[in-house]
Amino acid sequence: MQSCEPSDSTGGRDSVGEIRNQLKSQNLESVLPSALKSVGGEVFPDDPSIQDQIDFAQIVNGWASVHAPTYGNPIGASSSTVSAAGQGGEAEVDVLTATKSEVYRVQSIALQNGGGAAPIVAKVLIGDCPLTMDLTGAPSTTTPFSSTTPLFVDANSPLKFAVLSGSASDALLIVNAIKVSQ
Repeated sequence: MQSCEPSDSTGGRDSVGEIRNQLKSQNLESVLPSALKSVGGEVFPDDPSIQDQIDFAQIVNGWASVHAPTYGNPIGASSSTVSAAGQGGEAEVDVLTATKSEVYRVQSIALQNGGGAAPIVAKVLIGDCPLTMDLTGAPSTTTPFSSTTPLFVDANSPLKFAVLSGSASDALLIVNAIKVSQ
């Protein structure tokens, strides 16, 4: 039979807090922010909750050290350039997609027109929201897209494009992005 008296070694608290116990089967790399929110729930500033608050703060700091080691700034050596060719019929093509907790900051976008005859007009979207203007690429050129605000891509909002006019087979969208969360 277990005693109901406080333990001398833990100050009356269980050695594994309730919050830690709920996450014990997961590693920091696989824990999603939604899991932290559901486990953390409401926080009460009363004495019995203090250890759980300390545990929760340590878990969040541990998660951040794995997924956002630079606190939302670019993560060194994580930039990449990706591209995708256009498809006919104004079909949307995914160019940059993120997974799980990944978040990319888009650094540059360019439309390459590999044909020599006609201009290409394309729309660029983040998720299902088109950017403010279409891109037009003259024949045999690469046209950069200028954005005055940062663009971010996560698992719910891929960067994609669709050719609106011109030869879709001549269109190539080129994107350079860097991770801010992994």
